[in-house]
Amino acid sequence: MANTQTRTRPSTIQRTKRQAKSIEKLRALNVQPTEIGDLSSDTTIRVLRLLALYRCVVAAALALFALGSGFDSIVYAATFAYASWSLVSLFTFRRFEGRISSLLLAQLVIDLCFVAVVIAASGTSVTVYAAYLLPIAAAHGWFYRSRMALAHAALATIALLTLEGLLHSGSTTALTQAGVVGAGYFLLTAVGMLLGSSAEESELLAELRSEDVRRMAQVNQLVISELKDGVLVVGSRGQIIMANPQARRWLTGDEAAMSGEQFLDDIAPTLGARWRSFFQHGSTIDTSPIRLVHNDAAEGETGVAKTKTLTPRMTPIDLQERDGTLIFLEDTDAAQAEAQQIKLAALGRLSASIAHEIRNPLSAIKQAAQLIGEEVRDIPQAATLAAMIDKNTERIDRIVRDVSLLGRRDRGTPVVVELRAFVHECTEELAPTLAAAHGFQLADGGHVSVRVDRGHLEEMLINLLSNAWRHSKKLTASVRIVVSSSTETQRASIAVIDDGAGVPKAMRDKIFEPFFSGSGSTGLGLYLVSELAQANGGSVRLGQTVVGARFVLELPLALS
Repeated sequence: MANTQTRTRPSTIQRTKRQAKSIEKLRALNVQPTEIGDLSSDTTIRVLRLLALYRCVVAAALALFALGSGFDSIVYAATFAYASWSLVSLFTFRRFEGRISSLLLAQLVIDLCFVAVVIAASGTSVTVYAAYLLPIAAAHGWFYRSRMALAHAALATIALLTLEGLLHSGSTTALTQAGVVGAGYFLLTAVGMLLGSSAEESELLAELRSEDVRRMAQVNQLVISELKDGVLVVGSRGQIIMANPQARRWLTGDEAAMSGEQFLDDIAPTLGARWRSFFQHGSTIDTSPIRLVHNDAAEGETGVAKTKTLTPRMTPIDLQERDGTLIFLEDTDAAQAEAQQIKLAALGRLSASIAHEIRNPLSAIKQAAQLIGEEVRDIPQAATLAAMIDKNTERIDRIVRDVSLLGRRDRGTPVVVELRAFVHECTEELAPTLAAAHGFQLADGGHVSVRVDRGHLEEMLINLLSNAWRHSKKLTASVRIVVSSSTETQRASIAVIDDGAGVPKAMRDKIFEPFFSGSGSTGLGLYLVSELAQANGGSVRLGQTVVGARFVLELPLALS
């Protein structure tokens, strides 16, 4: 027997340790184990209802048995009262929230009183009716899972022994039978305790697993929401089951635009046709990018239809059931832009290393051309050739300077600059070089300060003003500059407006691309403005205007 106890003890200890660890994990996750007074547990409510129904059934059975056996009316009254109390307890135990221990003790006392009255009135042996309490003892063990359940079993056993002693004058046989029933109480109480502990451990583990699943689902949702690629789940009928914010922005122009049941064919017919081919054949031969078009008049203030080039990758969700398809949308434009950025960065580093090698002989050529021009001033044809050499050396110098700026995006020292004074200074210095004595007009306004690199700001203004004058009518005040600020967005804006022909619609989406030019220039001016604006936390865009073109440069306001 000792060996058996030695073998069984470690398993009990290990089970207790596992349970303690589970409880600690749940408390670490703010998940509390179910207490005996907690009526929020479905299992607790179910067991209490089963106990109440068990009492009702037993009371009704005893009443029918007493009616057929001709027992005293006291038995009828006891069974009727007990059944009524059982029915009432079936609907009132929720009032004992936090006091289940008291409820169980009160029910046990009522059970013992009922059994005592029935035994005394009928004159039968204790063991005939006392066995009715065996399932109740097991239920108390399940509820308490502690020594308190054994105390209830001891109370029931003492009550039976006392009753047996009073009814049969201490008969040894009667007391032995009562003791056997009492031992049954202890045994079933112990069994209920083991079952309750096992059930509690299972519930704790289930809570722990459900918490892990909830956290993992939340992490997955966050990851999918923050992906730069679009993610779509399309059902077997072509309905969109799920779409992350990036996919909604690309398909509709607004991440909150999808509501209700939407079909892929209605939102993006090209992508819908590609998906249908994949869904029907299990694979797709065409892997080329597709272009999606949606009108977003607010973006860029141009009112031009926006296009997005995407490369879809499709994977079936369930190969057997063919319930749907998982579609990944990769931004081909972004990938191409990133590749172009790498090329431009390499070009910038190359140009920076050879710029001074080009400028040294270029300066010599320019100086020689000027000297020759002074010598041949009286010879018109030679003077024209000298002026042509000087003009083209300036053009080459400007190209070298623009290309060398490609590597300067991240090199800046932001300082506080008073914007209106700086713009006025730039126009005063730039006007003579462009032969625009009265061509620039700065609108009146208040004091606006921004935080920006001075060299970057000067380069951006020179490019915008030169571009505006080049495409204007070259009259007085052909180029207007409006400086304003917004406390709501914490941004200052510089609007450069010319009176020229404006930007053609076919070119509006390309004017900020590098090396794109519609006037024979290098095609780097507006691209450099965009890059330098982003390096200083700002942006540049083509705005709307009735006549000419309007470029808006936005920069962050300086904190006071």
